[in-house]
Amino acid sequence: MKLRTLFVLVAAISVLLALGFLLGPATLLKFFGFTTGKTETLFAQIFGAALVGFAALAWFSRDAVDLHTVPGPTVALIVFGAIGFVVTLLALLAQVTRAGSAWILVVLFLIFAVGFAYFQFVGPRE
Repeated sequence: MKLRTLFVLVAAISVLLALGFLLGPATLLKFFGFTTGKTETLFAQIFGAALVGFAALAWFSRDAVDLHTVPGPTVALIVFGAIGFVVTLLALLAQVTRAGSAWILVVLFLIFAVGFAYFQFVGPRE
């Protein structure tokens, strides 16, 4: 896989999740096993808005010429994925939700973090 492909994949997945959290927060909250009160709905929509920002970052970084000189987008997405992974994993281990579907978020965040870390520190940057 190329770094460009990972940027496009992250942008696409982020947009899909963002649309769900922005337009149907109660549905996605139920799918992931969370309550659907007013506060939870608001925070789901805020999370959706943040995902739009990360999708834009990934999308507009896909054609970066040389990421050796501009590592910002890759590092930002590593941090986003790593923190998202830790937070969602700890929430599931603390049984905040028992829905098996919530593990999808843990896996997605882990793939994002590991994928971008690979390209940032180990793999080719083309």
